[in-house]
Amino acid sequence: MTIPAVLLLLVVLAYGLLIPWMGFYWDDWPFAWFLRFFGPTEFIESFRPFRPLLGPIFMVTTSIFGGHPLVWQILGLIIRFLLALEVWWLLRKVWPTRQSSLLWVVLLFTVYPAYGQQWVALTHVNQELIPLFFLLASFILTVHILRNNNAPKYFTVLAVLLQALGLFSTEYFFGLEILRLFFILAIFAETSADRKDFLKQSIWQWLPYLIVWIINAAWTYSYHQSTAYNSYEINALSRLSPLVLLNEFITTLSLSGFTAWLGTFNIFATVDGSATQIISFAIFMITTLVVFFVMQARDDELGEKPATISWGGWAVAIGLVAIFAGRLPSWAAGLPLKIEFDYDRFFVSIMFGASLFIVGLADLTLRKGRAKLILLSILIGMSTAYQFTVANTYRRDWANQQNFFWQLAWRVPAIKENTALLTYELPFKYVSDLQLTAPLNLIYAPQLNSRDIPYVLYYLKTRFDTASLKANEPIELQYRTVYFSGSTSNSVVLYKEADGCLRVLDPLYGNAETVPGANAYLINAIPLSNPSLIKPDAPALILDKTFFGAEPAHGWCYFYAKAEIARLENNWEGVVKLFNEAQKDGYNALMPVENLPFIEAFAMTGETDKAIKLTERTIRGQEILCPALASLWERVSQTQGASADAEAVLDAGCKYKSYGK
Repeated sequence: MTIPAVLLLLVVLAYGLLIPWMGFYWDDWPFAWFLRFFGPTEFIESFRPFRPLLGPIFMVTTSIFGGHPLVWQILGLIIRFLLALEVWWLLRKVWPTRQSSLLWVVLLFTVYPAYGQQWVALTHVNQELIPLFFLLASFILTVHILRNNNAPKYFTVLAVLLQALGLFSTEYFFGLEILRLFFILAIFAETSADRKDFLKQSIWQWLPYLIVWIINAAWTYSYHQSTAYNSYEINALSRLSPLVLLNEFITTLSLSGFTAWLGTFNIFATVDGSATQIISFAIFMITTLVVFFVMQARDDELGEKPATISWGGWAVAIGLVAIFAGRLPSWAAGLPLKIEFDYDRFFVSIMFGASLFIVGLADLTLRKGRAKLILLSILIGMSTAYQFTVANTYRRDWANQQNFFWQLAWRVPAIKENTALLTYELPFKYVSDLQLTAPLNLIYAPQLNSRDIPYVLYYLKTRFDTASLKANEPIELQYRTVYFSGSTSNSVVLYKEADGCLRVLDPLYGNAETVPGANAYLINAIPLSNPSLIKPDAPALILDKTFFGAEPAHGWCYFYAKAEIARLENNWEGVVKLFNEAQKDGYNALMPVENLPFIEAFAMTGETDKAIKLTERTIRGQEILCPALASLWERVSQTQGASADAEAVLDAGCKYKSYGK
């Protein structure tokens, strides 16, 4: 039980320490939303244009486990652990005399650092990890049949069925089927002296699986060429030149076989003393020492001889084949391989080959002494610590998502249907606009009983061909099985900086002067923003704690959101009251621009001294806001009369003499 315990320790330290604070990311959101409103059977139709045989997997798992984020994070840990056990079982049966070397492969596979989407659990457990589990189980049965002459005949049928489940449900692991042939070759090579007979036996044993593989290739290609398919195009033929192939070979091997491992050391490149770094270092030390002593004890127990060049060569060769076989589907679709979100998902089919390759290389080059033991222990420790640091970025992103939606609920208690929320980009790493459309409708249309969704969130930079936005341009969206129909004239423009509060922009109070230096897409969208679509008098929203957590304490951004609403209603006394409450509770603006509604409120209610002091503070914090401040005081002068003191402050503090005078 020692090895399963070590594997479980790695899984927990790398992926599990922060899961109580994890949530939904990327396509998790729409999948959870589909499940909530339409039920598990909805996945059949929603996957039809992409991966029609993947829908049943989603349907079965969501029927059993539901849609709670924590449940899926736990399931992600469980299947990652089971995958590690599968690889361990498989490799021991293929090379029973190389127990220690193969265990290194399993340990590296478990924490392979280039694949950084473990926590997109609802999506990737179903879309990749379960199909991989099926395919590895099929490999195990094939090896078991070869090692046991008395194995029941139905084992072959079961192996073929598991192979089909692993290959037909997703294209990710299409190339990995070639590994079965290499495993068969490795087993027959132990006893066969005749090369011709050896190859004949191997191919004959592989034949049932080869037939299924060919059928899968034909079906995949024909479906991708059909009108029913609506996703990535297969365009591999355009990249078959020798130079392009050589570049792809070098890039893939470099990223998956070397950069992935070496990049883990970057987490300690700068010592910052943060809690994350301290915990990461502790994880590194614990993992490295545990792995070192466990592997040393196994070496002593097994008395295993140093690796032969023959086995090291097998490992490197099969590792290389597995790396490029795993890369084949994403390469055929013309998708780049990068160690960054969200392209790092393609490493899920490469991590087995990369782990086998690096251990084979270590066996070939570090055959004597403890160098291999120390090096691989450190590599596993660093990879485990690295995965924890990645997990922490997911934790932060989930917290930021929840915070964003609570701020949106405060600022926009209700909104008219068929409204598009437009923004250049939100400060999230692991979710984008179409995915965020799901929680948006979950909040504002909790009783939805139609496939016509009333709200959509669009990133201007990705959904519009030009920055020159016009009024009354249609916004039409078909997202899997739901639809949205609206227009640019029925839109509200949002703006959210990472360190600031959510803002609703508009032509008067939130115009281009209040977002100096913003992208042209955002600037040109502001005149289209229509805050009158917001219903400020609606009852306070109650957000589902399962997805959005408990309502945060009412800090600065709460008071700012309510002040923006009061300002739109010309309730200047209400704005002043909110500022005083915020000050009483010890809160101040997170960013200088957030002072603007309160400056105007003080000026409009006759508290000019306070308005001027806040103006001075704002100029000191961000002088580039001078044009916005000049416009603000111009509005004040139209009802309250000009203020010489305010003009003096602007003249003294602003270097931007074109601020509106």
